[in-house]
Amino acid sequence: MGVAINTERELYALTAQSKRYERAIGRARGLSVLVHPNGVKTFVFRYVAENGSRRRVQLGDHPAISLLDARMKSGAARVRVLDGRDPAAERAAAKAEKRLGETLEDLAARYWAAAAVGLHGGRRRPLRPATLARQQVLWRRHLSEQIGPRRFKEFRRADVRAFMQSIVLEGKLSAASIASIGDVLRAIFTYALHEDMIEANPTLGLTRPLAPQSRSRLFSDHALSVILRQLHDASNARDGRFDPYARLEPQMARALRFMILTLARRTEAAGARWSEIDLAARAWHIPPSRTKNNQFHTVPLSPEAIEVLHEARRSSASEFIFPSATKDGAHLDPHALTRKINRICSRFELPPGSPHDFRRTGATVLTGERYRVRRFIVGLLLGHTPNDGAAITAVYDRNEYLTEKREALNAWARHLLELHSIPEEPAIPGARGHLRLVIAG
Repeated sequence: MGVAINTERELYALTAQSKRYERAIGRARGLSVLVHPNGVKTFVFRYVAENGSRRRVQLGDHPAISLLDARMKSGAARVRVLDGRDPAAERAAAKAEKRLGETLEDLAARYWAAAAVGLHGGRRRPLRPATLARQQVLWRRHLSEQIGPRRFKEFRRADVRAFMQSIVLEGKLSAASIASIGDVLRAIFTYALHEDMIEANPTLGLTRPLAPQSRSRLFSDHALSVILRQLHDASNARDGRFDPYARLEPQMARALRFMILTLARRTEAAGARWSEIDLAARAWHIPPSRTKNNQFHTVPLSPEAIEVLHEARRSSASEFIFPSATKDGAHLDPHALTRKINRICSRFELPPGSPHDFRRTGATVLTGERYRVRRFIVGLLLGHTPNDGAAITAVYDRNEYLTEKREALNAWARHLLELHSIPEEPAIPGARGHLRLVIAG
């Protein structure tokens, strides 16, 4: 390396040559300066790592870095080497982290991409597009602006606790909504842990500061009879004759009737396709891509459900049984089903209810004293993953219990028909305009 450099004047005196050359710096072990053909002079610290490999790390260019600064930086680097650290590897890791992104916003973006293909950990299955979309909406509304810009590796349990408590203290959201926000945050950090980006998940046990109340709403017989009459009337109404307040278009009313009769989830009913229906076998075959548990689900169709299908077929030639009235080539919006039920309940001053409450009501009625259907069968009707018996038995038991399921849904349809036949009240006290209920047929 030639004669060592000891002063700033000697550094300035170094001239560029056709090839890069290196000169040692005096009184600084491992420190040297690289002189490039373009005249740039770069301080370099060389050392031997614990594994025996020869490494080097650049400290900066002269004169932005003075000779004194270079000696101090090389001294600090040598201390780290003596402590068993590797300055070059640490710098490379820092650059890689900066390139990949280190904020919680960046981590969330990587989580969305991984979850879409099933690489986010857990069950190694892709999250449903609807689930991803719901998580992203919660992220944008409640998380992105508040904590997205922060470095995710700096989050501690106290930070998570304080953030979740701040949402509670705002008093704008229910316990269930707050829990949903916390679940998104927990999922993102769980992904970081799965990818070895963090040593521990700081969100564990902190994302549900309030205990969500278990939903136990059921529709009474009276409420069911009111709703069923409205749906039946709207299903057969001519344009412009449906209840303008409830806004029950015929296709929407048929979708709700079909959902109630089959005890299906609103997403399953709204997105039902004609290709899934086997009228000869009187069955609805929902593919795994459209079920919550990603398993094939067969729903026996009662005569009343088949009647709804015939009505729907006469009104549309779409591939969807219940096509959207506003978007070509699309099915009904599942959220619209919830809005319609809310409007009916409000219109007739019924206790608030949702589409999911029909499933709970049907399950309760069928397992009750009158019908005594086994809870296991009702669970299959609802599309739940069977857990009756040992897990190894479920692997071999592929019986779909169609006969038992058909008997149960037929009993449920008869129960609804009986409610539909209950004599109507002359008027609904307190309802707008004292609207009278008209019994169809």
